[in-house]
Amino acid sequence: MSRPFHFKQFSVRQQNSPMKVGTDGALLGAWAPCSENTQRVLDIGTGTGLIALMIAQRAPNAHITAIEPNPDALKDAQANFEESPFAERLHLMPCRLQDFSSAEDFDLIVSNPPFYTQGTRPEHHGRAHARHNMDLSAHQLLSSAGMLAQGGRIAAIYPPEIFGDLISLAPKLGLQLSHRCDVRPLAGKNVHRVLFSFEKNSGKSIDPKRKELIIEADTRHSYSHEFKHLLKDYYLHL
Repeated sequence: MSRPFHFKQFSVRQQNSPMKVGTDGALLGAWAPCSENTQRVLDIGTGTGLIALMIAQRAPNAHITAIEPNPDALKDAQANFEESPFAERLHLMPCRLQDFSSAEDFDLIVSNPPFYTQGTRPEHHGRAHARHNMDLSAHQLLSSAGMLAQGGRIAAIYPPEIFGDLISLAPKLGLQLSHRCDVRPLAGKNVHRVLFSFEKNSGKSIDPKRKELIIEADTRHSYSHEFKHLLKDYYLHL
């Protein structure tokens, strides 16, 4: 049984969810563009609820709708939301993106999506769906931007090759790249993830802000200054 993952302001149970707390989700939760003015957030495929909880900590006026189709993950997310100091601002819905609709637009849509398309799938059925894009393709995720308010943003994390495909798709959906952060596991290693946000076209031209983040400085668990700065409000040991 997996132990709870304790953060500075909340804890994440993960004994039921097929996908546990990981670096990708933590990076996105701390990096996704939001502020005190962010009012409505949609977290697609919330899993344990990690990203929704991190956004709730960062954006004190945000009300967050988290959707998740996996019943095991829902058990963990529900408990994590109820036990957090942000419970009143977190709403969990048991459904897929394809079955979700909202009468109101969102200021931010965020997702740590499944992205594996080939290779050996895990024997655990829930983990297979969580890791492979059998239920949620990158195209489907980006198309959810139709639920964004004007000037709203959609933020996610993908391998660079999938991000490259989304760059060509975004303009067709009325989106412009606003932020990009290339993530390397170690200095000198290839970029293995891209954090990005697209903004719903408001008629203005956007000059995208681009940065790079190295996770580990020299050796395993020797975190870089940039990583520590990004996660310092969350990780107990930073």
